[in-house]
Amino acid sequence: MIDSQKIPEITLQEKQKQLEALQAEVDIIFAEAIINQVKTADFAIETWVNAVQQKAPYVAIASRMIHHSTSFQGDEMLQFLRFLAKGTLEKNASIVHWAVDLINQGLIINNTLKEENENGEFEMQNL
Repeated sequence: MIDSQKIPEITLQEKQKQLEALQAEVDIIFAEAIINQVKTADFAIETWVNAVQQKAPYVAIASRMIHHSTSFQGDEMLQFLRFLAKGTLEKNASIVHWAVDLINQGLIINNTLKEENENGEFEMQNL
């Protein structure tokens, strides 16, 4: 049994700082993708590869985009992400493709990353 006294409590203020730092990392990732003119499909692949490696900002992006594609929430979302990650780690190509496709669809649905505007420039929309 875990001794609850040994687990440090995180204050609401500390949690808010962590979330703000994570959002800043996500914003930087999107900004770099725009600057480097990364296509949405390539961004989806990069996102999934890094999410499977448990890199926090990419996990946040992947889960948010998969949510937009599936509407899974809470435990349902966690179970689905674990299923996709397990299939990826087992090198199941169809699951890898499915995960990347869901992220790509989420980017399009959310209109987070536009491939090109009317001037031929890449632009980012709000998350």
